[in-house]
Amino acid sequence: MKTIIKILVIVAASNFANAQDIQYVSAENGLVVRERPSRGAIRVGTLDYGTAIEITEHTQLQLDVVDNNEKISGEWVKIKSIENDNDMAEGFVFNGFLTVEKLKKRFIVNYDEFTVSIEDVTEKMPEALIENRDDILSFHLDLDESIEGKTIRVKHHTEFRSIKIFQKHENSIAITDEASHCDIIDWQHYYSSWKPLNAIENHRKFKAKRYSDLDTTKFIEIDIEELKLIVNETCGKAWSETIKDVKSIKEAPVSITLSKIFLRIVMTDIDGHITEKIIIFEIPMGC
Repeated sequence: MKTIIKILVIVAASNFANAQDIQYVSAENGLVVRERPSRGAIRVGTLDYGTAIEITEHTQLQLDVVDNNEKISGEWVKIKSIENDNDMAEGFVFNGFLTVEKLKKRFIVNYDEFTVSIEDVTEKMPEALIENRDDILSFHLDLDESIEGKTIRVKHHTEFRSIKIFQKHENSIAITDEASHCDIIDWQHYYSSWKPLNAIENHRKFKAKRYSDLDTTKFIEIDIEELKLIVNETCGKAWSETIKDVKSIKEAPVSITLSKIFLRIVMTDIDGHITEKIIIFEIPMGC
């Protein structure tokens, strides 16, 4: 009997030690972590939207916060990081911006001067740097995912005069049938001009442009016979056969499709120094 009780105590202790109150950061601009449960305490870090944390202690120190003219009530809680890529060990946060609902971490890129994040686009790992430059990064979007119409947030790390974002896109040629597609990604493309995005909140939030069918079907003049040779070299004779009688790129099974969206972020700091970064989003074609 004593042995059974001892085992139960050990199991209960183990469950207690492993118990985790896991919650997720719902603050759109990130959640500040402080050394003590006070708004005047030293900052020890910031948690991005969707970051998973463990609550280790409830302080019962109540706090009211006004966010977008809405009063949010909660308390200070002690938390610790459970994600390997987070350098912050533990600290105190306001739990009005925590939720038990699991949230997907959104797309975010950190630069020395500012951080760029996009709502409703999931986090991505960058491709290899373009020509060994850290001012141009490329990311692959998931199927049925786009940045069109999404809110882009810029969080500045230094004082600034202005932040501007410009957007352009690339169209490419694809050959499609009911089962698959042949994408011509290393030949000719159409590139739009850079267009400025409207700032919707003090140069910190912008709305990405949406593209019409007319936008995504624009292309340059090409030699259709040269296209047929490129299709044969790139995708093989079978695909070349499917377009042997095509007279223009407007005839099926040839199609023009949106293949990349570019963002150019330009920040002028308080001293007039200009920082420029380009983010490229590669869009799955032929789907």
